[in-house]
Amino acid sequence: MRFVICDLLICSLMMHFYPLVRNNFQLGVILFFLSIAGTSKEQTVPFSANTRKDVISPTALLSAYIQIPSISGNENKAADFLMEQCRKRGLIITKITDSTGCSNFAASVYPLKPGKPNIIFLNHIDVVPPGDSSGWKHPPFEGYTGNGKVWGRGTLDNKGMAIIQLFAVKGFVDTARVIDLPYNITILCVSGEETGGAKGSAIVSKKFKEMFNPVLVIGEGGSGMVGTGFLPEGRTFFGISVAEKGFLWLKLSCRIEGAGHAAIAGSDYANEHMIKGLSRLVQKRQPVEMTSETKQMFHGIGKQMVGIKGFAVRHLNWIIFRPALNRYVNRNHELEPVFSNTFTISGLGNQISSSNRNIQEATAYVDCRFLPGTSPAALMELLNKQIADKRIHIDVLQECPKQFSTSPELFYNHLAGAIQQTFPGSVVVPILLPASTDNSYYRASGCPVYGLNPMILSKDQIASIHNYDEYIEVEAIEKGIQVFDTFLRSVLMPVNPASELMHPR
Repeated sequence: MRFVICDLLICSLMMHFYPLVRNNFQLGVILFFLSIAGTSKEQTVPFSANTRKDVISPTALLSAYIQIPSISGNENKAADFLMEQCRKRGLIITKITDSTGCSNFAASVYPLKPGKPNIIFLNHIDVVPPGDSSGWKHPPFEGYTGNGKVWGRGTLDNKGMAIIQLFAVKGFVDTARVIDLPYNITILCVSGEETGGAKGSAIVSKKFKEMFNPVLVIGEGGSGMVGTGFLPEGRTFFGISVAEKGFLWLKLSCRIEGAGHAAIAGSDYANEHMIKGLSRLVQKRQPVEMTSETKQMFHGIGKQMVGIKGFAVRHLNWIIFRPALNRYVNRNHELEPVFSNTFTISGLGNQISSSNRNIQEATAYVDCRFLPGTSPAALMELLNKQIADKRIHIDVLQECPKQFSTSPELFYNHLAGAIQQTFPGSVVVPILLPASTDNSYYRASGCPVYGLNPMILSKDQIASIHNYDEYIEVEAIEKGIQVFDTFLRSVLMPVNPASELMHPR
């Protein structure tokens, strides 16, 4: 999981954008609903599990799962552990691939072969490296639990999600043995998400429709936040991602055959070519693009507002608004992921043989993220134009699958309703996720795909993703299970006394 819309960014937009729009009514409305009214404590909703009692709690199971390092390319041991936990809880295991370093498997309520329409919960087994362990408050693979939190690499991204899914789905195993549910329920566990999905979802998605007969996929994506100024105090804002940015991972190289002495290099040597080219690339701010998905998000927000303000937000003239927003985003780079294509220098490489000798080849790695509607070919053309150096060669290391969006439909409504039951008074809107996940592989299948981390994330938690001190709240695990359990009941179980006896609350 790589990014969640943060109230801190919206707050920054409010504070700095005011001088540009003080005399413009429509833009003033935007100021109002993007402002931050301060943080408020989330409402506590007691969790009432409707599943059989487990010997081990979700928190304890997550702690044990965290203790098995599963850095991308080394997922087998963790996959075996998770597979066994699913099997113990009555789920039917289907191995999709099982090779050295990575595994992909499904755990289902019913066998996959009969072709029953299938609701898929997607998670990934792999995690990013922890970095220097001394930078962590608690060791990254200890699974330390204390003060209502579980700490460690993968708690948020994405092992916590797997445990939430497992404890939600297992509650329907006994019910499925007694009555024929209208849908199968499957937990799909894949490898290699953090490295682009080549050994996981790229493989699984090739025979996805035939093997799974999917009607819905729920993967990682948006989450909840509190303290948005356009809502009454205490209400929670949730975003369900219906689309996401694509990625293009590139290697740049510049080779100058004559290495030579560093003291007489002049300006024609590999490192200087690379530095200047990269400088031109990152210093050029990219224009703001108001995609249909972003407009949909604002429209959803406007629907939650009353009176003239809500009407203005729903029907805002984006042609008028865009120039001012473009100027603002160009001055506040933290907002770029939401509104613009981005180029990030993710790595620099040299092999130095001597400090006073110029190397022959300089290399760099660039992470490109692009909005829906932008093609990789157009992005490459733009990148070459901005680098403006024919000595720099660009190779594509990996490219995301073609990007699609999901139009909110019946399953979206059920998912939003489950969130609102778990977090009373919350507002749920469709969003564009300003990052890339494995969801994009499955959107191409034509079935609805939604991204949701069913919990409220704090600013500290958002900052901990792919960073030090990653943690998840124990209460968030319980609430997440409740969201997915409520969702599944709403689509699987008829509302009558008999069903309540089969599956008591």
